Amino acid sequence: METDIFPSNSPAKDLYEIVYWPQVLKYMIYDWFTLECFLCVSLEEDVVLSTTYFVPIRRIMEIDES
Repeated sequence: METDIFPSNSPAKDLYEIVYWPQVLKYMIYDWFTLECFLCVSLEEDVVLSTTYFVPIRRIMEIDES
């Protein structure tokens, strides 16, 4: 499903939210996930973020509205 929440020329098209495990599972089931979401890689050795992703805010809003 495409959204028109943000116009194509809106800077909001490029806004992401960090979503942690296990909440990210809610979005992993969608086809767009692998193309539009990015794994959060930590540079700090003591922080493990291997299951944390940047998810487009417009996609989060789509899911929350449905």
